Amino acid sequence: MSNTVIPIGVEAVAWLVLLMGVAIALSLVLRLRLARDLAWGTARSTVQLGTVGFAIGWVFQQNTWYGVLGLLALMTLIAGVTASRRSGLRLPWLPLLFTVVLAAVTALVMAYLTQVVLGVRGWEARYWIPLGGMLLGNAMNAATLAAERLAGDLRRSARDVEVRLALGASVEQAAHPLRRAAIRAALMPSINGMLTVGVVTLPGMMTGQMLGGTDPFQAAMYQLMILFAIVLCALLAASASVYLLSRRFFTPHAQLRHDRLPVIEGGG
Repeated sequence: MSNTVIPIGVEAVAWLVLLMGVAIALSLVLRLRLARDLAWGTARSTVQLGTVGFAIGWVFQQNTWYGVLGLLALMTLIAGVTASRRSGLRLPWLPLLFTVVLAAVTALVMAYLTQVVLGVRGWEARYWIPLGGMLLGNAMNAATLAAERLAGDLRRSARDVEVRLALGASVEQAAHPLRRAAIRAALMPSINGMLTVGVVTLPGMMTGQMLGGTDPFQAAMYQLMILFAIVLCALLAASASVYLLSRRFFTPHAQLRHDRLPVIEGGG
């Protein structure tokens, strides 16, 4: 098996862009009104991935603790702000809450992977950065999904929650069913991924390693490692976000704060 990676140069990138050109043309023919979004997405993704590629390449070359931690910190901050915006909630210090949750969860799981599972010694950027990026992205998605589900369910079930509170239930008791539903909803994409991996799809990490010349079995083991880590990361991020956020929808006197709940489209 050859370990030589076929490089993708400027000419190959041009052929890649042609793929999106076909997608844009098809959108115009079918009148999908997606041509502008596809064009903007193509431009942004090209610039963003190119810039990130150069930045990560520099960190890989330096291979220092401050380079690795600096890049991971920047990625975590961006993930926290993005999760806050995507959640659709308008709560004080929400970006900070998401950032702290994502940083803690990702650091905990990554430390286990690098130190216990892989036995990485030192700040090997080629392990810390890719693993951190994958865990962080999935934790962000889980936290966002859980927050959206919790807030939406609180709005739809506001009367039921207030009835429980009026009958003497604590905030913990009144919110528990909604917390549980939010966490379950956030975990469904990860669980579905576990059920179909290797049968319906070949995940990106495994595919990338095989393209890089790694033995397919080893690539599968690495994918298994990251798959299990992603599920735990998603569970921790969703649970922490839900439990921290749920308290912010109630006053210290156990009253539901309707002003902090999202507006449900089509609702009364």
